[in-house]
Amino acid sequence: MKARRFLLPLIPVASFLLAWELAARFGAINTALFPPPTAILRQLALMHTRQLPERSLLLTHIAASLQRVFIAAAIGTGLGVVGGLLMGASRWVHRLLEPIITVLMPIPGIAQAPLFIVWLGFGDPTIVTVGAIATFFPIAFNTSAGVRSIDPQLVRAAQIMGTSRPRILTSVYLPWSAGHLLAGLKLGWARCWRTVIAVEFVAAASWGLGYMIWDASEYIRTGVVYGGILLLMIVYFVIERTLFRTVERWTVERWGMIHT
Repeated sequence: MKARRFLLPLIPVASFLLAWELAARFGAINTALFPPPTAILRQLALMHTRQLPERSLLLTHIAASLQRVFIAAAIGTGLGVVGGLLMGASRWVHRLLEPIITVLMPIPGIAQAPLFIVWLGFGDPTIVTVGAIATFFPIAFNTSAGVRSIDPQLVRAAQIMGTSRPRILTSVYLPWSAGHLLAGLKLGWARCWRTVIAVEFVAAASWGLGYMIWDASEYIRTGVVYGGILLLMIVYFVIERTLFRTVERWTVERWGMIHT
């Protein structure tokens, strides 16, 4: 049963890649614009082995992007959870912050990048800052929505038992909003991943998957461009399946709040 659930989604992907490979081999498509999948994999393998044993260019690009994403997402997650808890628990804080977040959230990270380049310069400070901002909004909104949906009787019961306000936030509001928070984490980290890669196009000095894709497009190395896009999907899929599935399994699934 588990093997079927794993293999079933691979059938359309494998069919698409096979059709792409055959179309390229038989000249049905322009291989300069649409290189076959095997050529893309060869380009990625060459990037990995070109400077070995000193270093792998491919792994260095991946590691640079991951480092920026994890730092930015950690900052954005911490601020988003705290902000969401305060917005959900206090009407005054919600009325203060909700309009500001609503105005700022639609601005794409790539549009914010030039401003932060002026302030912070090129490199990691700008990329991490914009990524953290992108992470903050979905987490704050989802956490706030979860807290505001709490049964008031639970809060009153905790107050009657003499529970302090900070303890109510961590022991009542936070567990109740765990499902909303987890959804916000998934959205926030995915948005952070997209934003960091996009800002790397313009702000990265030399390393990162975004920089790799942009540099390859400048020299019409389409195989590397497609390979970089493929890596974006694979790397984040691994993050989602390892990190968030583990958190989900040990929290909301274990508590019976969701069913798979």
